[in-house]
Amino acid sequence: MTTSMLPEMYGSSVGAHVVDTDIENGTMRLKMCVEAEHITTSGVLDEGLVATIADNHTTFLLMSHSLSVQPDQMPISVSICLTVHTMARIAPGTDIEIVCSTPLATSKLKQPQAAAVFVDAHDNRIVYAKVTHSKQFKEVPGYNSKL
Repeated sequence: MTTSMLPEMYGSSVGAHVVDTDIENGTMRLKMCVEAEHITTSGVLDEGLVATIADNHTTFLLMSHSLSVQPDQMPISVSICLTVHTMARIAPGTDIEIVCSTPLATSKLKQPQAAAVFVDAHDNRIVYAKVTHSKQFKEVPGYNSKL
């Protein structure tokens, strides 16, 4: 199956793209150029956009990191809490970097955690949004068993 035949993941067309990952250490970095449609009337990043990007990428980061630490187990999880905090005002055309991370011990927890921080690509002291994402692993009979 070619990638053009795969369905588009919700939120994948907003322009955020992965620039590097370190699955073993639980980090992923994305870049994106903010457009006017990504900004609320208050001048901050749209919270729904931030939540979608963070959810999509921290979920894959958590699953991949879990598999790298426990390769014989399939991590099935559901989100139990995703908290978004928008911070600084932002303008259209701003290049941002999204840094996703997970503590190294999280892959062995029943409730793994991840974070995503949306910062200015040229000055990472400017924080536009922060997200925390908590998930809970769940057992699926016949699926979570050894691969």
